[in-house]
Amino acid sequence: MNRTLVTLALFFFGGSPAFTQTPEVSLSSMALQSCLLGTGPGTWEQLQLNSDQLRRMQFVQEACKEECDLASAQKRAPSHSTADGSVIMEEVRNILTGDQYRAWTAYCAGNTPAER
Repeated sequence: MNRTLVTLALFFFGGSPAFTQTPEVSLSSMALQSCLLGTGPGTWEQLQLNSDQLRRMQFVQEACKEECDLASAQKRAPSHSTADGSVIMEEVRNILTGDQYRAWTAYCAGNTPAER
């Protein structure tokens, strides 16, 4: 309840909490891919993706999962994409606005094991 009030206050008095001066966070491509696979609908909703962005992000998440599954099936460690992930991460950057991307990477930094 208290968190909801703070969120609403930030929204009405300082813009959406997802977009309030979020600094750029630097994470490895592997950490971002892992975070992408674990980012659920609630996070995308909080970042205020429109329906087109949401549809496109679902496709990117599926592609990322397929790459990770392929790498696992081939018994390559770690089980993330054997590529550097640049294509997937570039597509994420193309889909999200700058503010959404910064907010998402900040979310990832708080939800990804330290591997920076």
